[in-house]
Amino acid sequence: MGFFGRKKSEVSLSLLELPDDGFLAVVGESHCQDALEATREVCTHEFEGRPAFTAALVPEPDNPYDENAVAVWGPRGRLGYLSRDDAVEYREVFDEIRARGEDGGACGAHLTGGGAGKSFGVVLRVGNPDDCMTELLED
Repeated sequence: MGFFGRKKSEVSLSLLELPDDGFLAVVGESHCQDALEATREVCTHEFEGRPAFTAALVPEPDNPYDENAVAVWGPRGRLGYLSRDDAVEYREVFDEIRARGEDGGACGAHLTGGGAGKSFGVVLRVGNPDDCMTELLED
């Protein structure tokens, strides 16, 4: 193996579990198809017949394009982002999570599409911002 050989690196995040009583689409998946394909291979269960996994939602306040950016990560890499509008709607939730010293939130997710030349997409199973805040403040 040369100096620039590939080796796996582990990342550890501290995440708070978010309520899962809603659905939220992810954007930017077209740029993450390799990670989505790899995620499909390691999904541990199904949700309504679709490959499912736990997603990590991690704010990126230093993102050069959007200070409210929230990246969506799966077991094999970044899968996309919350839309700009959704990131603004959830900002208070992630501010509270980060104020508690946590890196982000965790929620269920499932893949859509894929196969037969179709791109993969991601849908998160996460409560609306008000429900998330209510649950956070009850803890």
